[in-house]
Amino acid sequence: MRNFLAVSVSLISLGLAACGSTAPEQTPSLERQTQSLNATGTGCNVDSDCASGLCWHEMDSYPTYNPYWISADQCAEECEGSTDHASCQQLAQDLNAPYPSNARCIAARGVYDNNPYDHTVYVCDLIPAGLGNINWVE
Repeated sequence: MRNFLAVSVSLISLGLAACGSTAPEQTPSLERQTQSLNATGTGCNVDSDCASGLCWHEMDSYPTYNPYWISADQCAEECEGSTDHASCQQLAQDLNAPYPSNARCIAARGVYDNNPYDHTVYVCDLIPAGLGNINWVE
């Protein structure tokens, strides 16, 4: 009887451990979730690719860029207006861009994936600073 009781107590203990007395499952932290996203200044396809939540394409700012001669994209950030180049240049410098003084704030239209309306926002154009993806169209 003593062995039966010891085995029963052991089985009950195992059952309790399996029924939730262990630590709850850990959810990934926000930091781990954003590590897989593209950093500002790197190339992208859609806003959801970017840690900043903003993917800029040259077609978003025609005629600043002509999509017939250049194809460019980058994870970018918003800026205050077409004269706010200093904040973009500081951003480019923080990102160790080769030519930070060439970064500029430009008008872009409809750059957000989740906004179906044509609208104008200002974004840091980091392509001239040497960041993002650029391809010349042949």
